[in-house]
Amino acid sequence: MGITVADILDAISDARALAVYKTIASEKPNSNLLITKIQLTRKQYYSRISRLIKTGLVKRENGRYTLTSFGKVIYDIQITIGVALENFWKLKAIDSLQAADSTLSKEEQTKVFDVLIQNDKIKEVIFTKMI
Repeated sequence: MGITVADILDAISDARALAVYKTIASEKPNSNLLITKIQLTRKQYYSRISRLIKTGLVKRENGRYTLTSFGKVIYDIQITIGVALENFWKLKAIDSLQAADSTLSKEEQTKVFDVLIQNDKIKEVIFTKMI
């Protein structure tokens, strides 16, 4: 059948696998540097790197690991998830505003939202869902 969304999420789901992935994205390290930096055993390292390669997120090029084009897209999405997490309580506040029979008009709610959330990607997602 091929790779599924669940396969991708599984490949980066534990903290150490995500650390390997993020380090590859930012530094393009060799194996020894990755193992040392993230403090993995060789078995832990190879298990995680194998999953990242099998899911098409990472490739090995000239002795160094790099993200594939697909891996770069997923990395960008992972960054967006991190930004959403940083704004979790602000997003909860927006949910509360929308859920309550607020005396605020849609325009006023949008202004409040605009003040609370600075990230354009998050704004785009929320505004699309509000309309």
